[in-house]
Order: sequence, then C-alpha cells, then structure tokens
Amino acid sequence: MLTNELTLEPQVFDAKLHSMDKSLLAAPLTFFDALNTPDDSERLRRMKLLRARALEQGMPPQEYEERCNTYLSNWEADPGYCLTIARAAKRREAMHEVGLTPMAYVETRQAEYLIEPYLPLDAITILAGVAGAGKTWLALKWAADISAGRAARDGQPGLVYYFTQENDPHIVLAPRLEKLGARMENIAVATQISDAPTVTMCDPRLEQLAQNPTCHPALVVFDPIQSYLEKHVKMNQADDVRPMMDYLARFAARHHCAVLLISHINKPSLAAGSASDRILGSSDFRNAARSIIFAGNDPEDPDTRVFAQDKNSLGPAGPSMRFAIRDGGVEIMDKCDFTADEIIRPRLSAPRGPAPTTRDRAVGLLGELLKTPGWVRVNDAIAAGKKEGISEGTMRNAARGMQLENSTIRQGHKGSYAIWYAPEQAPGIVEQLTIASARA
Repeated sequence: MLTNELTLEPQVFDAKLHSMDKSLLAAPLTFFDALNTPDDSERLRRMKLLRARALEQGMPPQEYEERCNTYLSNWEADPGYCLTIARAAKRREAMHEVGLTPMAYVETRQAEYLIEPYLPLDAITILAGVAGAGKTWLALKWAADISAGRAARDGQPGLVYYFTQENDPHIVLAPRLEKLGARMENIAVATQISDAPTVTMCDPRLEQLAQNPTCHPALVVFDPIQSYLEKHVKMNQADDVRPMMDYLARFAARHHCAVLLISHINKPSLAAGSASDRILGSSDFRNAARSIIFAGNDPEDPDTRVFAQDKNSLGPAGPSMRFAIRDGGVEIMDKCDFTADEIIRPRLSAPRGPAPTTRDRAVGLLGELLKTPGWVRVNDAIAAGKKEGISEGTMRNAARGMQLENSTIRQGHKGSYAIWYAPEQAPGIVEQLTIASARA
C-alpha cells in the first residue's frame, strides 16, 4: 500500500480529526489521511474514528457512506493520483499560513467599476488637481449618482461615506448634493463627535461600520488625504504611507467598494516628470492607487473644466471629459484630447479665482519658453519677463525654484551666452550647443 512523506502518525491524525468541523470531515484530504498508512489495522481504526466523528458532527449516515465509498474507490483504483492531489492540497494548506495561494485556485475575474473606467471597485482612486479646479464638485457629482443608482448598471443605489475637513456639511455639501439630485439618505457625511477622536483611513471603527449589513459602503471618500492620516504617519515617508495604503486597498477588496482620495498637488516644476509626480506626499500614494484622475482647466476655454485619467492599472484609461459647474450643479459635457499634464499646466493669466502671484506667472512663462526646445537663453527669458511686468530677480528665483540648470555656451571670438535648461527635457544640450558654436 502506498505510503509517503504525507503519512500522519496516529496521534497526529487523531488530534487533527478532533479539531475539524463538519465540512472538513467530508473533505477528500481527510479520507486520504485516514487511508494513507501501511498498517491495515491502523487504517481500519482511522476509518471507524472518522465515521464516528462525522456522525457526531451531524453528517447524515447515508451521505457519509456515499462519500466513503467514492474515496475508497478512487484510492484503490489509483493511489498515486490520490497522492498527487493530496500533495497539492497540503501545499495549499501550508502556503495559506503565510497568505500564499497557488494560481490554480485563483479565480480569473474582470475588473469591476462603480463608474467605468474611473472608479474601480476593490481599489483606491486618487482625484487630484489645482485649487479651484472642481475636485470636490466632481467627487460630489459621482457620490450623488451612486447614491441615486444612476451610476450602477442595475440601477441600484449605493451608500457613500464622505469624510471631509474642508467643506461645511450644512453650507457647502447639503446644498450641492441637493442640486446634484442625490438621495440624501444614502450619503453619510463626517461630523465631529465630542470626546471622540477623528476617524482615520485605517480606523477600526470604520471597519466595524462597513461590516454592518445595513451600512455596507459602495464608495468611501476622504477629502483631503492629509486630514485622515494616522497620527504617526508622515505623508512624505514611504515607510509610513505604504502600509496605510495597503490596508486601505485590502479594506476596499474586503467590502467590494471603491475608495476615493482627494489630493492637492505641488506647484509646477520641470523636475516633475508627469502630472502624477505632482501629487502631494510619497510616491506610494500614486503607486498604490489603481486609478488616478486630475481635474483642471480647459486650455482653450476659461469657462470650462476638464477631468483626465492619468492612470488605470486595470484596463484602458477613460477619455478626458469636459465639465462645467452651472446653476449649482455639474454638467458633464463632451470628450476631449487634453492630457492631465495639459489641464494642470500653469496659465499666464487665470480666468477665475485670485490672480496668480508674480512668481507663479514667471514659472508659467518659463514653462512656455522651455516647452519645445527644453532650453532658453537667460537674456531672452529675462526680456520676455520684463514685457510681462516680471522683474529679472523674480525670473531668476523662478528658474531656481524650477531646478533649472544654468550653463554658459562659449562662441569663440563672438563671446558667450548663458542658458537655462531642464536636463530631462533636453539631454546633452550643452554639448550640442557648444559643438554648434565651435562650427559657426
């Protein structure tokens, strides 16, 4: 009779058997453990013990006999195959202790969305943008649609938890949600309870609430991110941010909901490679998010806003969409081709909100001058600034803030000139200009 490294000692088998519930007592692996011994009398003892334990746990005698006959037939016909199956089951059991699952047991599924493809379920989404670009309006629009069932294919409304420290629920949120057609009973907004600590992203009270069948969330919003960090978390430290984001992702997966984090962005710098690089805090925020969306301004229409998906790890990115805030509501308009980088790029004149500072204007001007070649003569940039009413000192400060490199290009007997350049945009430009000047 077949024996192997999976054979259990009698006392080990007995202890394992007495710790099992009804479902495990009926499992093929349990019968394998009973049969897999070289001693016929020990095998008979195990089978009797297994039967007694199964009946004691409430398994109907007929069901037990049918299962027993099936497993005995398989064992007698091909014990080697039974061993192969048992090894796989034992491997899975051992791997489970450290959170590993063989891919043979992992079900293939398609990504699901609350709002396709912008708000994936079981995952984190970041909505970022410049101040005044309509981030909160857009988040409330989505929350309203979810609460009323307008976002779901089956038309079923979902419950939204909306945590915010920046917007008064009475003066800002309630009027906006009413205008947006929300079902108000399906949106719960954070209110500060006296003598109770503020809820954080990893708060066990949030986990307990989500486990309540009457309070299962479809969407959880934190606006903004930094207001809901754990006390010890420094948002620029990866060691602090990554465990928090991993926990939040597991929360979303456990409760089959979407989590939306609203973020401000850093001031523009040519050192930043893309729009996502400007999200505040550690890169682990954007690395952990499965979807990243930016809200910004339509470069061609000062009265229109745009949201653009900069990242979708689960499928193709959605189209950029124009939207407008009118009569206290949000109107989603047509598709457009603007990228996230384009809609958050500084403008030389702002159509709404407070006027930009002189330094911001200088940054925007330099960004335009550097956009195509990646470099500009310092004297030309300073002259362009003066035409816009920007002093030389402000232009130089803006160049330093943007971390531009400064080099002097020699022209032989013709003298020299200084340039500002961004190495990532114009690699090797100093060598190229120097060679060109030598040939001239």
